[in-house]
Amino acid sequence: MGGHHKKNLRAEKAKVKLKGAKLPKGLNVTKTDFKVRKIEIREQLRESLVNEKGQRQLNLKETLSRLKHHSSKYKSEALRNVRDSIKSGQAEHLIGHLGELLQGIASGSLDIEHATRLESFKALDSLMEALSPEAVAPFFHILSSYLRCAMTHIQPAIQEDSLLMLDVLLERVPPKLLAEKSSYIIIGNFIDMISRSRHDQEKSNRLLTLNLGQGKESTIKWRTKVMLRLEQILKTLKEDDSHVTHNSSLNKLIHYDDHKPQYYNVLSPFRVDIRELYAICQEKNVKGKSLQLQRYVEQLMPLIQDNWLEVRPQQQQQQQKDQQQHHHQLLLSMDAAASLSVLVNLMTQLWSLIHQYESTNNTQELSKWLVENYSKKFLNNFLENDASNFPYHQMPEVKKKSGKSSLIGGEYCYQQNLSLIYLTCKFLPQPNQAKLFKNLINYLHITLSHLKTLNPFEQLQVVEALRCILLDLDFDLLDLVPQELKDLLSFSMEAYEQQGFTTREGVANRMLSLLSEVIQQERLYRKFGGNEKFVNFLNYLPQLLMKPSINEGTLRAMATLSRQMNSTFLNALIVSAPQILQNLEKLQIAGGGQIKYENQTRILNFFYYAKQLEGNGDQLRTILAEVQTKNQIDQELMSYFQSLITYN
Repeated sequence: MGGHHKKNLRAEKAKVKLKGAKLPKGLNVTKTDFKVRKIEIREQLRESLVNEKGQRQLNLKETLSRLKHHSSKYKSEALRNVRDSIKSGQAEHLIGHLGELLQGIASGSLDIEHATRLESFKALDSLMEALSPEAVAPFFHILSSYLRCAMTHIQPAIQEDSLLMLDVLLERVPPKLLAEKSSYIIIGNFIDMISRSRHDQEKSNRLLTLNLGQGKESTIKWRTKVMLRLEQILKTLKEDDSHVTHNSSLNKLIHYDDHKPQYYNVLSPFRVDIRELYAICQEKNVKGKSLQLQRYVEQLMPLIQDNWLEVRPQQQQQQQKDQQQHHHQLLLSMDAAASLSVLVNLMTQLWSLIHQYESTNNTQELSKWLVENYSKKFLNNFLENDASNFPYHQMPEVKKKSGKSSLIGGEYCYQQNLSLIYLTCKFLPQPNQAKLFKNLINYLHITLSHLKTLNPFEQLQVVEALRCILLDLDFDLLDLVPQELKDLLSFSMEAYEQQGFTTREGVANRMLSLLSEVIQQERLYRKFGGNEKFVNFLNYLPQLLMKPSINEGTLRAMATLSRQMNSTFLNALIVSAPQILQNLEKLQIAGGGQIKYENQTRILNFFYYAKQLEGNGDQLRTILAEVQTKNQIDQELMSYFQSLITYN
């Protein structure tokens, strides 16, 4: 074997070797100066997309196919592709396959992988933002079906993430569409997420359940998250009902056409009674929507109370309890404060829905039923009957490294405490507990003294609580705690005159409307003390006519005072007359449906009553001569003002 090897070596050496020159270094390269042309298929070019990184995205058919794939990786890639396409503004080609696309995206809410579910919600949010409500409406049943499947899923993690899908729908879907399609069904699923039916003979038919989700949060936090979304769903029902009520009261607009017959109402139109039959016949039967509301109250109120009983401050050591009673406050943990905030908001939404339904159908059966069945439990559980330890405060938490505060509603829990005052007035429409309301009124005094430290939302709640205390309970509460209520009214007027209420979110206007409504009710006005109690406010009222705008309700209150020949108001009106006349043409009436000239004459009519007071006639004629000399107002208004003064 070795000999063959040596023979081969000798044969190789014996070969003739040809010698040649090597190529220069620069020429030993590949030529690239040839031309190529891409082959493009127009159909694929239209559907295929390229992202910013130069990577080819999936076309529409591939995307729809991968949305149905069993692999979570393929699904996530397809969902990201849909989201990127929408954000880049290339979503026109998706419209024709919207049903199949929504089905594929919504199915991601049931995926076993958490990351895929999050991608599904992000893609759904982008798609819903790009589409109009009219385009989504025919396919909304697909989204609601998958949402209900996720909310009732056997896997706790999928149940927990279903709240994220609901957040997308609450943000992107109009309340009317959500209320019409599936609000009532979703509410039932919410109740099932935190409770179960009991099979014994107890009166309450639901029991709170333990649901820790993925084990990352406590049961209290889980229930708070569910209750928060439930409150938002109830808010959509309220917004939908208010939209219908508002639209039903709009005036009919008729365009004149001389080629067509025109029909106009000479007299007031015949008003059809649209109440339900039981309301017309003054029967106590509740049907339809009222029965649905009653069923929700029956299910939710026991759950709300049971939830609060679990998180409220437990019986403490005697020393700590005595210390809290000395400071007249109850300390709440962060979880308890968050839970209380959601629970009182839920009860407020239920009351709003009931009042909205009753005002539409002219009945009070539901509110009477709610007061009869739940008022005592509410007072016992939330206020300990007499509110001796009211208000609630939150225990200050140790700040984390980030420095962010975790206080829910602030350390003083303004939102929770003010909501409890509002609910107390609703549950006790005929107050009979003097100590309870003295404590509540005392808290309102303290809150008004710190009014400028409150944000606009908290100030709105202060106004709502004052409306319930001063106006809704009126004579009953005045007979129960007269001095405390009169002092509260004086303090409220003083806070308004000193501009303690902010103009943001219409807070100051709402407070002014409240005081104006008190003035318009003559019996209530006199019961509070009449001119003696309102003297500073009555002197302040004419100054509002010198501002750029004024509320319609305030004008009505001024008209009432003028017709009542209120000397305090009319004398203050005479003092400010030159400035009022000068500002008349610039003044805007907020909420006034009349034309500008009619609103201006309404204001001038106040001076007709003012001239009837002794000595004011000559003073008004002097003011008229001065205004005519300076030519400060329109000639037509000047003539009207002159006729008012000279008319006997």
